[in-house]
Amino acid sequence: MSASILIAIGDDEERLVLRRALSREGWSVLPAGTGRLAREIAEKRLPDVVVVDNRLPDERGFSVISAVQQRANVPSIALLRDEDTMDRIVGIELGADYYMRSPANPREVIARIKQILRKRDRTGSGSPGRITVGDLEIDMDRVEVRREGRLVHLSPREFKLLFTLAQSPGRVFSRESLLRQVWGEDEYIDERTVNVYVQRLRQKLGDDSHTPRVIETVRGFGYRLASPEED
Repeated sequence: MSASILIAIGDDEERLVLRRALSREGWSVLPAGTGRLAREIAEKRLPDVVVVDNRLPDERGFSVISAVQQRANVPSIALLRDEDTMDRIVGIELGADYYMRSPANPREVIARIKQILRKRDRTGSGSPGRITVGDLEIDMDRVEVRREGRLVHLSPREFKLLFTLAQSPGRVFSRESLLRQVWGEDEYIDERTVNVYVQRLRQKLGDDSHTPRVIETVRGFGYRLASPEED
């Protein structure tokens, strides 16, 4: 079954060009010209990837991403103009995973979607299985996180960051290392992004930001997932 890609772009011509390019890849494209229509489409058919221009006629694209991710961990690509620097910070807080310049270059979007789908397929077919660190359980097959048995809803990027830390409990990861492993090559991302995502993870995991016991800050170095053996 072909992957389904939801594209929400207000400009009719830009949307048509990208739709045709993605369709030629054999994907099922779900086009929308407004945030409202994008939400309605996602309600009826949950997409595999969401591509959203942040400047939709009726709302910010990040709001669409947030709405979709309340239903499931769907990878997202936000299209930003050069002057949307502050919006990038908002996008991080609302769960956008990747950023690209708008108007979109179809080749670049296709390459990014292929990368996302390859990662998804590897996760589905591989067997990292389940990682348990103290009261934290990370299920790679189900893409689920539980703390003390409680399901914690994370965005795909938050999940990847937590999984990276959990693979080596007690090991200190520099911000640069986390950027490389979790975000890869992304010109819109800097080390402050890691700080924002760690803060979001702590909030969702119920970890006190002043005296964190799950994700610890090692001043001058980076972050680590606390190892139960150290308690």
